[in-house]
Amino acid sequence: MKILLSALSALLTVPLFGAPALAQEPALVARYNFDGGATEGRVNDLSGRGAALTLRGANNGQVAIMTEGSGRYASFPGQCASTTPTCAKAILEADDRAELDPGTRNFKWAASVRITKNQLNGNANVMQKGVADTESQWKMQITGRTGRAQCVMVARGTAQTFSAISARPVADGQWHRVVCERTNGTLSVSVDGTPGSRVAVPAAVTVDNAMPMRIGGPNLTKGADMYHGQIDDVYVQLG
Repeated sequence: MKILLSALSALLTVPLFGAPALAQEPALVARYNFDGGATEGRVNDLSGRGAALTLRGANNGQVAIMTEGSGRYASFPGQCASTTPTCAKAILEADDRAELDPGTRNFKWAASVRITKNQLNGNANVMQKGVADTESQWKMQITGRTGRAQCVMVARGTAQTFSAISARPVADGQWHRVVCERTNGTLSVSVDGTPGSRVAVPAAVTVDNAMPMRIGGPNLTKGADMYHGQIDDVYVQLG
């Protein structure tokens, strides 16, 4: 009898040939809401799976953690005159991790943003991992021309670019929740729950790179698409 039960148990635990693989459950892999402030230039991850954000600055640039009501948010350096040789710049950066590279899987990245038209000087990068001309990329930005939220993916190997843009501008000085999502063959964007455009993304498109995740700008070089407003409640979800 024991032999029979053991054999039956083994049979039940062995997957049948041709059976479909179980879908991966969505998992929060990074979250930062800034309510805990910053300690020694680092902001803790709240997902329990990610790494802390580290402040990187140039020309005395700092990210200020500000209080509003019962919460806190990150405020980035403002613009400076084009004639200023050394503008203060700052970004927040999380180390490269496999969970931040979605490959071909479903993926969602989101942030609350507050920015005005006067704080836009070209495109303003809210959050991203990778750059368009190296390996691959996922990104959220505010467009300089229209002040709309834009979600971008660039495919590894082909540099094919996919972009979804919000239905209305967000550069009005108010808080807006922006969500970018790749799911079921599409890339989409929403602002405060209102859908924007959707674009088809082939199943084979892969986003995977060895770069850190950055918030507030792509890097600290001259002419970079820096973000000059405020950011709160950043999260990344895989699956």
